Amino acid sequence: MQNIDLIEKNIKIPTAIVGADNKLSLSGAHEAYKLGLIDPILIGNKSKINTYCDMNNWSPDRPIIIADDEKTASKNACELAARNEVKLIVKGHVHTDVLMSEYVKKSYSLREKGSKLSHIWYLSFKNDDIRPIIITDGALNINPSLETKKHILKNVINFVDKIPTFDQKIAILSATEENLPQMQSSVDAAEITSWANTEFKNIDIFGPLAFDNAISLDAATIKGIQNSVAGRANVFLVPNIETGNAIVKVCVNLMGATAGGFIVGGKIPVVITSRSDDLKSRLSSIINAILSLN
Repeated sequence: MQNIDLIEKNIKIPTAIVGADNKLSLSGAHEAYKLGLIDPILIGNKSKINTYCDMNNWSPDRPIIIADDEKTASKNACELAARNEVKLIVKGHVHTDVLMSEYVKKSYSLREKGSKLSHIWYLSFKNDDIRPIIITDGALNINPSLETKKHILKNVINFVDKIPTFDQKIAILSATEENLPQMQSSVDAAEITSWANTEFKNIDIFGPLAFDNAISLDAATIKGIQNSVAGRANVFLVPNIETGNAIVKVCVNLMGATAGGFIVGGKIPVVITSRSDDLKSRLSSIINAILSLN
């Protein structure tokens, strides 16, 4: 499983499972519990939770918190986080916008001053010849401004720094390798590259790059693009949510990739998976979110 070897064994992070109302949500929490990754607090419909637990011979260590709708479940989880009773929130069978609109409320103080929230996807592939890649942000910030993209970059660098074997080469994506005034994403990419060369001197960061020029050395060579990132990128800062979401869904559905997704930049990370994500993806998301805590 993705990066599990980098996490202390039997760490048992206190974790709120928001909307623990269906088999997938509960099985992910149950497996993470059995692996010693989390100490889950199940929040949701008590009858559905009890049915799963009875069928799977599971007696959770923590009492169930009853919540029969998404908003109540999200509220309960954020209250636990605000009281430092959990160090991780895992989205179960609830909508992302409901959970995150609760998380960002000032009353919980879960936002870190001077930072912004962003989503990270860590993708690994069945074919070992394909290098793991990271996509950010394809699930939270819809159309990020230049300043927000800088925060997204900072967040992903903070995460990757926790993976000693990951030699990060960060591509700032656009639809072109040229700085074109009529294409704002290319202008932003060029500005971020210039800023990053001072802010992160020891990290290879470059843009604008189209995806093919960033991922394929052949494509970069044919186009005459010569720098340390072109053709070798493994971290991709996307211009908008549609781009990131599409890249990840193509990798998952056509290439069998496993995508571990989570939100950073706040007081505690939030695991965000699609309600249809399989068990492997859910576990990978939890593992990488825990890694971001270290």
